[in-house]
Amino acid sequence: MQRFFLVFLLTVFAWQPASAGINTDKVIMDHNKKIKRLVRTNKSLKGKIEQLEQQQQISRQKITELFNLMEYKKSSSVVEQTMMRVREHNKKAKKIYTNARSLLVTDQYDQAIILFKQYLDIYPDNNHASDAHYWLAKTYLAQEQYSLAKNTFVAFQQNSPLHHKYANSLFELARVYVELKQTEKAQKLLSSMLDKFPSHRVANRAQQLLSKITPAESTSSESKQLN
Repeated sequence: MQRFFLVFLLTVFAWQPASAGINTDKVIMDHNKKIKRLVRTNKSLKGKIEQLEQQQQISRQKITELFNLMEYKKSSSVVEQTMMRVREHNKKAKKIYTNARSLLVTDQYDQAIILFKQYLDIYPDNNHASDAHYWLAKTYLAQEQYSLAKNTFVAFQQNSPLHHKYANSLFELARVYVELKQTEKAQKLLSSMLDKFPSHRVANRAQQLLSKITPAESTSSESKQLN
């Protein structure tokens, strides 16, 4: 009986469709085809992603360039407006300074003082600020306001030691000291000025003033010492 059962099983297996193995191979082939299609699709998608990334990068660059251009135009506009304001500022300053000088030359001292002070208050850092300072001191001197002239000349010398009118201001300040009866200060200042600026065009006037205010005894003793 057992022998019969074994024979039966062998017969059943022997009659199994031979196509069962073929179906497995087909499934495997179908899977391989699908995998290949997925790989191709994946490569295609990767290529599109790379193109999108490149386009995105180009777009970012264009946006950056656009912003830079906008900032440049904005900056250029600001610079242009600033330059216009500076030119207008300088134009107004020069007008006040020129008018003040004209008033001084025509002996209209009160009005000249007002404009010089206005100029220095409004435009303390402008091109002619040092000049205005010097001429204001000269105007005070012309008006015989000696204390104001002294303070203004001293301030000018402290602020503008390299100004072309510096030597002149030393001589003018010496004149102020003479008027204030501060003869010794005037003598020292004139002597110092002549040492520093012996060839200056105001040196002769300085020497004359120094000789005038120097006592005769001092002059005689100096001459004896020289002899």
